[in-house]
Parts: sequence; structure tokens; C-alpha cells
Amino acid sequence: MPKKQKVQFGKLPPKYKFIFNPYTDVRFSSCPKCSGKTLIRKVPLFIHVYPTYPTTINKPCRYCPQCDLLIVHKDELENMLTLAHQENNPGIVGNEYLVLGTLDPSAWRKRDKEPITMENAQANVHDFKERLDIKPAYR
Repeated sequence: MPKKQKVQFGKLPPKYKFIFNPYTDVRFSSCPKCSGKTLIRKVPLFIHVYPTYPTTINKPCRYCPQCDLLIVHKDELENMLTLAHQENNPGIVGNEYLVLGTLDPSAWRKRDKEPITMENAQANVHDFKERLDIKPAYR
């Protein structure tokens, strides 16, 4: 059976290993891989909200510099998405979405002059190097 090829969205080099944390009671003050202390890093996330709405959120995330691991908490991101779109785009609030990668900081700063679309975003997005899952530890 042929090996499944990874599809890359962004044209920029991939950055960060990525964990999307669905658990509201776990905040990762220490890294799940190396147990080192995590830092807070504000990162412009590029998110595809279905069916065809690209959006960016400049979100503080947990980051482990030792593992180059970025952790995004699902409940915090969904709250930020709701706040960002409830007034101008209420029809997309609650839609499914996918965090595709991070937007280059220079593109983030220019987004008011040059709105981000799915077409022009590709040149400014870093995909994630790897997507990791977390599972609860049962005792």
C-alpha cells in the first residue's frame, strides 16, 4: 500500500509541531513531551472556517521552545472566533473549522490594507511541521 502523502497548504516552510487541546481542564504549564516549562507566545493562526471563510486570530498559545511545540486550547480559540465574528459574520459562528497553520507576521500586519483570502493566503502561511494528539492519562 502506498504511503499517504502529506498535503501542504502554505508555500512558506513549515513551523512548529502542533497540539490542538480539546480538554478544558488541562492547560499545559509544562510540555507534554519533555516536561519543561512552557511559555506564552502570541501567534497569528490561519484558520479555515467552513464552508469557505478564511480567518486569522492573533492568539496567545502555550509554546515549548525545547520541542518547538505550539499548543492551542480549543475552548479559548472558539471563544475568540465567536467574539471576532458574531457582529459582522454571525452566520459562520459555530461552523466547523480547521487551524491550517500560522500566518507570516508581515502578512498579519498588512491584513487591513490587503484582506486575506484563501488564494493570497497560501504565499503567507506556514503549515505545521507535525500535528500531535494528546490523550488523557488514566491511573
